Amino acid sequence: MKFKSYLIISLAILFFTSCEQDWEDHYDVIPATVDENVWNAMQQDPQISEFVQILKDFQYDTLFIRDNSYTIFVPTNDAVAQFRNENSFDSLLVEYHISTHFIQSSNIIDTRQIQTLATKFAFFQRFGTQLKLDDIAILAESPLYKNGKYYLLEQVAKPLPNLYEYFAFTNPILKKYIDSKDSIVLDRERSKPIGYDPEGNTVFDSVIIDYNKFEEEFFPVSKEFRNQTATIVFPKKEDYEAALTEMAQNMNIAGYNDYNDIPEDWQHDVLVPHLLEQGVFENLLEPEDFLPRSARDTTKLRNILGDSIWIFYEPVDKVLTSNGYAYNYKDYQVPDSLHSGSNVFEAEWLLNETGINRYAWIRNDMVKSDQYFAPLQEYISSASNDTIVRVLFPKGYSGNFSLEFTTKKMFPREYVMIVQTHMNIGGVYEIYVNDELLRTFDYYDFTRYRQIMPSVVPGKRYLPMGNFNKFDLYVNNIDKYDRAKIQFKYKSPGFVPNNGLVIDYIDFVPASSF
Repeated sequence: MKFKSYLIISLAILFFTSCEQDWEDHYDVIPATVDENVWNAMQQDPQISEFVQILKDFQYDTLFIRDNSYTIFVPTNDAVAQFRNENSFDSLLVEYHISTHFIQSSNIIDTRQIQTLATKFAFFQRFGTQLKLDDIAILAESPLYKNGKYYLLEQVAKPLPNLYEYFAFTNPILKKYIDSKDSIVLDRERSKPIGYDPEGNTVFDSVIIDYNKFEEEFFPVSKEFRNQTATIVFPKKEDYEAALTEMAQNMNIAGYNDYNDIPEDWQHDVLVPHLLEQGVFENLLEPEDFLPRSARDTTKLRNILGDSIWIFYEPVDKVLTSNGYAYNYKDYQVPDSLHSGSNVFEAEWLLNETGINRYAWIRNDMVKSDQYFAPLQEYISSASNDTIVRVLFPKGYSGNFSLEFTTKKMFPREYVMIVQTHMNIGGVYEIYVNDELLRTFDYYDFTRYRQIMPSVVPGKRYLPMGNFNKFDLYVNNIDKYDRAKIQFKYKSPGFVPNNGLVIDYIDFVPASSF
């Protein structure tokens, strides 16, 4: 028994001694370079003598006199020679190759943004044993020196544009759209109240700040962050214009021949917001993230607004910017639904909520009448967008009432204007579009036609849905891309059970689609 005890103790001592030796071999080996200045090591490396001289020329060699640590991304002599064939170095470019942070490649997983001496951010990438800076191959990694280390670059790295700068160059329409969202607002936290004006409003010692609605809603494309990136898919200028030209020729509108004829207002109001909703995402998305998993699948992604969207396009031409990825579209076309479909105006857009079940017209001058009639927004499950706007008059009311408003902007072509309304509330109305009387409608027609309402389009009829139905009229006096002015003018009570006006929605459908 004693022999066995001695044997176990001896083996244990041998085991722990061995482990201690392995631990010391692994952790206590101090690199021979740790007491050496990284600048001295770089001067002794013949592969980078050209960039070393550039650092001296711009007096960046003085950085290494102090004890601060740096990581230097050094292009080889061949890379410098190739760059100088068409370019020259300046201080910003030199600073872009220097980071004030010590970067150890083994601590990087996938991609990390690093801040350079130029204040611009670069992307350090590690995929397995492959290292890159802004997609430029890193050929070698130096040992650790007492004040940093350096990496050998295959090419000279150029400061990356941010997403705003990139799209300003590749598609000015997006830049113009972003710029149009600039505004100046009062910074209430930094402003001090100093009194009141005659109307009782607080007067501030104002501090004004610049504010861009696009950058607040989508992504701050003109700024750079350490841990925040975005992916934007937006067609390049030539592809965008080609798609607009195809759209213009397919619309069959007189005077619409190419992209120059598509109103810029429509692009800002409709097309660009559609592209942004479909193409702005958080983080860096690779091309494969947009692809369906199988031939029978489609891809669904969550955009930066938090909405889930179906991806029916292929992003191409990936470009790395300082705050994200930019993609072009493959075979971009403007969706027909954006310009050839109907243009719906919901009646509830005419009201503001002023309290619980209390509403007012969005503009005081929208209604002209002999007496005040309170508008009501009412929930109806079968209505468009679940709501209607209702105004009730006294029975037999023969006074004046006129509702006038403008729609969203529309292209200049002939439309069928469809009004969904309540069949038992109305009277006799004159309906004007752009100050032209286009139809006088008597709500008693719903009774006369036994609730099956004939359309102005031959062979088309509207069927009742409970107490709701539609009537329509031709609109052919929209001469340019603009808002249409609509007026419902009450003429007499007629023979309906209740006098007033109910509008669920108004739909402008291109007449050519019938």
